[in-house]
Amino acid sequence: MEEILSIFFRVVILVFTVASTLLAVYSYQNKLRLRNVRLSWRAGKLGGYPLFATVFLGLVGVLSIFVFLHEDTGRYPVLWAYLWIGSMWFISSYLASKYYITDHGIVKNINEPSQTIPWFQILDYVEYSKPNGVEYLFNYSEMDKSLTEGFKQVKLFVPQSKYKAVKKIVSLKLDNDIKGQSLPDIDLKRIQED
Repeated sequence: MEEILSIFFRVVILVFTVASTLLAVYSYQNKLRLRNVRLSWRAGKLGGYPLFATVFLGLVGVLSIFVFLHEDTGRYPVLWAYLWIGSMWFISSYLASKYYITDHGIVKNINEPSQTIPWFQILDYVEYSKPNGVEYLFNYSEMDKSLTEGFKQVKLFVPQSKYKAVKKIVSLKLDNDIKGQSLPDIDLKRIQED
């Protein structure tokens, strides 16, 4: 029974090692596919880094120190597997949590197509001041639906250090289009007098 559990444990570690590697490769390929990136910044919850992947990698790092200090050579293969899994998870989470502003639109998560919004789909936006930055709320329409059915929103937190650059890009890409869609001023009194 103990041997079966040991084999099962090794198979599970192998599966997670392969899966985390594939996820990191997929995330890196998605990053390479981005064209004309004008600006990007870290958006993770732990000082710009992804929370769970960073904590996991830190814990594995601490465990590694204990294993090496006690010279427990029997655990080295499992330790290396955990370090590899943690590193690949960190890479994929880090790349996925970065925000990208491109000539073509906003990418909030490179691994999630619904978090990528082309400029031409954005109908309106609002800025909210937050501590250490500004939060943008972009309203956009889906390509294959009417304006009422396909209306969605995405939030994007911009740190203070990136605000001016983001503001400039958003203004260049959206302000002329949105202002061009506004309703003209109508003098109702003058119309009623005629």
